[in-house]
Amino acid sequence: MEDLRTILAENLVKYRKAANLTQAELAEKINYSDKAVSKWERAGGMPDVDVLKQLADLYGVTVDALLTKSDKPIKLKRKVNLLTRTNIIICSVLLVWLLATAVFVFTLLAMPQLKRMWLAFVYAVPVSCIVLLVYNCIWGKTSLSIIIITGLIFSVAAAIFITVPFTNSWLLFIFCVPLELLNIIYFSLRIKNKRKPREEERTEE
Repeated sequence: MEDLRTILAENLVKYRKAANLTQAELAEKINYSDKAVSKWERAGGMPDVDVLKQLADLYGVTVDALLTKSDKPIKLKRKVNLLTRTNIIICSVLLVWLLATAVFVFTLLAMPQLKRMWLAFVYAVPVSCIVLLVYNCIWGKTSLSIIIITGLIFSVAAAIFITVPFTNSWLLFIFCVPLELLNIIYFSLRIKNKRKPREEERTEE
């Protein structure tokens, strides 16, 4: 058991340094204290299976790689940098609006009898929000999800309001209020739980 701890400790140090992270930065990413990280790297204890999996996912390797001694130099998979992420998001949103423009032009030329062809741009707003939400779930921050979902809720309501007018259709926006409250409460709780440091695990000395 002591040998396994030593191997793991050495690998944790190597992978952390290869990822250019301090103990405090790593601790923040896995929601543990830097004291726990220091303890693992000194072979004073071992993280549980869930944390090992979390560390392996963070470094883009298997759990076995963390527990196996190797003299090979560590090369982590290059992550998509912030500029590339931003470009991907912008291009994706622009693609949505390009498709909306294409639909508008096509219906204008092929089916001029149709009215309100400009609705293609109205529908592009909630679709853009969905695209942003997907990318934010992958790369972004939880706090931004509140803003994006707010835009999604009200843009969908606006699209329905404009497309299918009916008596007292303004009540759609009243219905958005409880949805927005649920949105704020849910993500506020997620942010609070994420910031709350997890208790340091108990390990055998």
